[in-house]
This record gives sequence, structure tokens and C-alpha cells, in this order.
Amino acid sequence: MIRTRLTPRMRRVLQVMTALALLLSAGLAAHELRARRAVAGWTERALPIEPQAMPLARVRAGFERMDAPGAADYDALALHLLEGWTAYRTPDAERAHYPGEPSDAGRPQDGLEGFARMLPLAAVRWAGGASPVIATVSDAQQADLGALFAQGLKVGTDPAHPNYWGAIRDYSPQLVEAADIALGLWIGRAQLWDGLDAGTRQQVSDWLIGALTSQPHEGNWQLFPLIVHRALQGLGVDVRRFDARMTSNWEHFRSLHRGDGWFEDPPNGFDFYNAWGVHYGLYWLRRMDPNFEPEFIGQAQGAFAGFQRHLFSQRGHPLMGRSVCYRMAAPTPLLAAQFTAPDAVASGEALRALDLTWSWFLRQGAIKAGAPTSGFCGDDPALQARYSGPASCLWSLRALVLALDLQAHNGLLDQPRAPLPVERGNFTVHQPVSGWTILGEQSTQRIELVLPAQTDTPDTRWRDYGWAARMTEAWLHSPRRPDNHPALYLRHRYPNGEARTVCER
Repeated sequence: MIRTRLTPRMRRVLQVMTALALLLSAGLAAHELRARRAVAGWTERALPIEPQAMPLARVRAGFERMDAPGAADYDALALHLLEGWTAYRTPDAERAHYPGEPSDAGRPQDGLEGFARMLPLAAVRWAGGASPVIATVSDAQQADLGALFAQGLKVGTDPAHPNYWGAIRDYSPQLVEAADIALGLWIGRAQLWDGLDAGTRQQVSDWLIGALTSQPHEGNWQLFPLIVHRALQGLGVDVRRFDARMTSNWEHFRSLHRGDGWFEDPPNGFDFYNAWGVHYGLYWLRRMDPNFEPEFIGQAQGAFAGFQRHLFSQRGHPLMGRSVCYRMAAPTPLLAAQFTAPDAVASGEALRALDLTWSWFLRQGAIKAGAPTSGFCGDDPALQARYSGPASCLWSLRALVLALDLQAHNGLLDQPRAPLPVERGNFTVHQPVSGWTILGEQSTQRIELVLPAQTDTPDTRWRDYGWAARMTEAWLHSPRRPDNHPALYLRHRYPNGEARTVCER
């Protein structure tokens, strides 16, 4: 047998060819991986547009006065945000693409959130007597929000249209957004629903009914079909065939109540979702149907709000739990109790919590380019869950929606303010159901949430959104933001003063 001796040159050529083959194989494998992992529309990003007709400086000025902000100041805030929506809406207004980091659901779903989560704010202004036509700069000086949302509904619920939202199915994100859309239609029924032609009303109803036949996840998701059901009922749509299913759904959700207004919310247990998720939904179920479990909801919301009021001070509230960008909605239970349990928390305290929350976060830069930012202060990908997109944080407007609704019914926003517990003295309160203890110090306005069963460890420190995550995202075209679950749930102490440190990272 003849053996060929490889010359040094041949060896180098062979090494280069082997390296190239390995690189090609790695490139093909990486390309295939990106094809599987990439989310739709990853490279399409909206440019920030700062509202001009109602500038942010005007909004901030209303919350920096010595006296409390009034109804006009909160309306200015709403107008600023609605003007932002007009700048980011699609031509048919069925979606709104806000600037920011995409979610793992993709651009079409992120845009649907931009439509659905803004509709209740627009509707609650109309229901309070405000005109649907607002001043803007991007829409030739004016925009008719009623006409735009009506057009969006017509396009988004049309299965034959290329911009269709997609059918509502088991566990689908469309199920979440359907609740806000149905709620917005009910709130603004005289201005929006009644103006739709019969064919469009039928088309919208058919799409929403998908929420009544689909399976939600455990926890706060189970309120979404109930909200759609009661909203459609209030709009005159015959949904009696789903009554038994909704009764069963409610009974299952109620079984998650652990006492004092605290509901188990798998897989994370207790966090601020009880405030801005569960109690927001319970408020609207009672508003849409005054006979819906009035005693149970009243007791649950009264007890929860009585404890929740201790979490607010002039220095903000503790940073704990997922979806921290919903932070301005933390006063939701105190406002909800004004309707469902009026003796639980004085209206002045509820308003003071609302004022301080918005004042503090406006100072910290939580509103930018006509929308809530994705972190606790400004944009912060390290605190943005992978399921959250640019419009997800519009849920931070839920307390504002309730405040405007209550203003329309009893002039709440113009009522006198009252000091919060931490402004009256030091305190220590314990909640036996959740296990939370809150410490308040009047002189420093320090609020500290203590979870006695846990211990701070190196694993519970904040993880930054570093270069490795950024490079991986750039290649895979999907979010690889850090998992800060240990820092958000497993620490022993959560002081409100820590928010400043996080905001200045």
C-alpha cells in the first residue's frame, strides 16, 4: 500500500478546509436555530415620537404643584397618552406599534396589545362626557379616536382581512386582549358600539365569543372570559348559552381565594397582580353587573385595600413581583374599594396614593414618547419579562382608568386628600394570608415589605441585561433578557428606597 506524505502546505490547506467546513456547519446550524426561535417582526422597531399637542412638560407640571392634581391634570395625562397612541397606530388602527423591546409573541401580537390596552382609557373619557376628537400633531392637528377605534375593530375581527387579529383559542394571548376590548366597548357603548353597523357588531361579537369557548390559564386569566361575557351581555348580545360555563369558571376562580382578598395566582403565588390584575377585574365585573357577587367582592376588596394602603409613600412603593412596569396601577384596589367597599378606605387616602404614585413615577421618567416605559423608572430590559412587549406596560394605566370612571360618577378626583398611614406615623402591619409584613417610617417615608420566610442570598441580586444577552438576541431575533425571578420574589426585604438604586443602575 502506497502512503502519501502530506507536505506542510497540504496540511495547512487541509486545516483551512476543515475549519471552513466546521464554520459552515455551525453557520447552518445557527441559521436553522434562528429560523426556529426568531419572533415575527423582530427587526421592525417603531421610532419614538414625543406628543406635542399635550406635551409631557405640561403633564408633569400638573403633578408638581403644591396642591393636589385635580381632574383636569389627570385628563391631561390621559390626553398625552392618547395622543401617543395616534402616533403609533397602524393605518387601519387595528394595532399600535410602540417603541421598545419586542416580546416573544412577535410584532403582530405586540401591536394588538397596543390597540386593546388603550381602548378602555379612550372609552372612559368618552363615557365621562369628553369628545372623542383630540388635538394631535401627527394626525393633521386632530384625530377622531371613536372613528379610529371603530375602524380598528372592523379590520382586526375580520378573518378575511390580512391584518386580522387571529382567532381566540385555548391559552392564546388574544384571550387576554379580548377582555380589554370587550370592556372598552361596554364602557364606551354609547359612543362606539352603538355607532357600529349591524354587520360589524356581529363580526366583533363573533370574535369576542371565542373567549367564552376557550380555556384560560389558572389565576387572573380566568377573569378574562367573565369580563367578556358580562360586557357582551351589557351590549345586548345573547350569550345565555354560555351562562353555565361562566358560572363554573367563576366558581373555580373563587376557589383560588385564600382570604382577605388574596387570590392564588399560579405559578408565582402572591404579588402585585392581586392589585392590578385581580381587583381591577373584580371592579369591572361589579360595574357591569351590580348583582354580581356583591357581598363577596365587597368583603374581599375592602380587606385587601385596607392592607394595600400601607404600601404607598412619598418615595414610591416597593419593587417586587413580575411585570413591574405596571407599577402606576398599584393603587387600583384602593380606588376599586370606593365603589365596592366604600367604608374600607377613605376616598382621601385612595386619592393620595394615586397622586403620589403618578407624581413619583413621572419624576423618575416612567412616561416617555407618549407611553409608559418598560422598567420601574425608565426603560430597563433587565426588568422586562420576555413575554412583555412595547405595549404591555399600558396596563400601568389601570388605576387611571378607574379614577376617570369614578370621576364621572361622583367627582372623585376633585375631593379632598387625606394623609396615608406612613404620613401619620410609624407602623408595622402583618397580613397572615400572604405572609407579608409592611414596615413604615414617617420621618423618612421609608416603606419596607418583609417576607419572613425568605432570606437574601447572592442568588437574589439583580441580573443586568449584559452584552452576552444582547448578542444572543441580535443573532436569534428573539428576547433573551435576564431572568430576575429570584430578585423579584425570593428576597427577604423589599424597601421602597431600593427603587432609586434600581432606577440609577
